[in-house]
Amino acid sequence: MRRRGKHLASERKKRIPQKSGKQQPLSGLRVIVTGKGGVGKTTFTALLAGELRERGLSVLAIDADPQEDLSYSLGFSQSEITPVTKNRAYLEEKVGGRGIINLNPDLSDIVTRCGTRRADGIGLLVMGTVDSAGGGCLCPENTIIRSIARQVRVKDGEAILMDTPAGLEHFGRGLGRGFSHLIAVSEPTAQALRTACRTAELAGELGIQNRFLAINKIRNEEDFQISREILGDTDLFAEVFHLPYDEGLTRQKELTALAAGEKRPLTEAIAGIATLLLKK
Repeated sequence: MRRRGKHLASERKKRIPQKSGKQQPLSGLRVIVTGKGGVGKTTFTALLAGELRERGLSVLAIDADPQEDLSYSLGFSQSEITPVTKNRAYLEEKVGGRGIINLNPDLSDIVTRCGTRRADGIGLLVMGTVDSAGGGCLCPENTIIRSIARQVRVKDGEAILMDTPAGLEHFGRGLGRGFSHLIAVSEPTAQALRTACRTAELAGELGIQNRFLAINKIRNEEDFQISREILGDTDLFAEVFHLPYDEGLTRQKELTALAAGEKRPLTEAIAGIATLLLKK
């Protein structure tokens, strides 16, 4: 694998053969962001949303993680947000209730009825979470999440970014269907990289052809070398990026503005990823 830059590497990989069930490409840019808990995927999603918006795209960010942290990173106030899980009337109308679930709901109006959009062109749709112990599973909500990417219209010049729950289980529910790109966010650790690789395998089975790995929180040369050794000569990803650790992010309240602000190594790295996404 070849290295570009001191703290950032983009390594081109041979694509693995796609399994049966290859999905038809949909218009617009549809990116699903995954990763083990704590690797920084929500921060990454917010920064990428800001970068795509700076390039003139209208961005819809979907927070499918029950932790609901994406709204904070994007700078939305909680008063602007009505999670889908709070909109019981919408859920019953679209998915059903009382034990009967419609597995193919019409979600053409979900963004206008449950989402919000700022003047800068970044929109947000929050799926929500279970509010209390014993509150039950998110089965109706999961049905809606699975249908979003297939039904929400995305035209040229528009993008959907979905921040997913940590781990792999949601891929078993077919969450990735309808997306054109996968970005697996990782840290330079064996466990995080194993999760990223397994995610790429599952994404391939769902027909997602454009799979990228973003190894986050690279602090030094040792982190870079360790990640290369753990990853090995894999062909699961078309590109592998190493993203420098940015301690200053912990003091930022709203991350999308960084794309328009002073250049820093991390935002420049994510700008490179945005360039690649728009070419694929």
